[in-house]
Amino acid sequence: MSKARTRRAQRNIVLFFLSFIYVFVIGMIGNDVVISYLYYAILTAIYFSAVLVTIEKKYKYFYLAVLLMLIDAGALFFNLNVISIIASVLSLLFFIYVIIKLVTRIAKSKTVGTLEFLEAINIYFLIGIIGSILFRLIYINNAHAFNYPGTSLRQTADFLYFSFVTMTTLGYGDITPSHEIAKALAIFLSFTGQLYLAMIVAMLVGKYLSQPKHDEKK
Repeated sequence: MSKARTRRAQRNIVLFFLSFIYVFVIGMIGNDVVISYLYYAILTAIYFSAVLVTIEKKYKYFYLAVLLMLIDAGALFFNLNVISIIASVLSLLFFIYVIIKLVTRIAKSKTVGTLEFLEAINIYFLIGIIGSILFRLIYINNAHAFNYPGTSLRQTADFLYFSFVTMTTLGYGDITPSHEIAKALAIFLSFTGQLYLAMIVAMLVGKYLSQPKHDEKK
């Protein structure tokens, strides 16, 4: 493996572990205040890691991550819906850009190895995170857009859970959309999740099986 591929693989590993912690680990903590700060810290790290993964040597683009970090900080500390909406929209645009870059990179790759599989997994994580942000945006504008047990939702933790449950079409039914926009988004996300898995697996497996044997050793 070349030095460039090794460097990209290392950066994708970092993004993978940060996304793993963001999606699976933080939500298990019981203290809501601690959770909010941890989500902010890990999401900030994901911003910087995603910049490294997609843009590589153009470190001037770190200002994008810094901007997102500052706006998220404002949303966290001032607890204003307007700032939360701005932060969410900018995060959406940023993650969509990252996904497009990674999908393009996989599609153009002539070989398939650990790097490409890591990028594919990271894309899936980012799609789920995007889904959670969209659901949270709907909830901020209409608290009655979802049916859920209890009196309130832990917005980031519960919508991450709902996003990935929807993507996998598992659907436990504990959180359900009740508003038309929320229902439409749930359908779109479940369709996107299944379509992505089918297409990316077919692409990776097809390239892996068709590549020359000597490419696998590089």
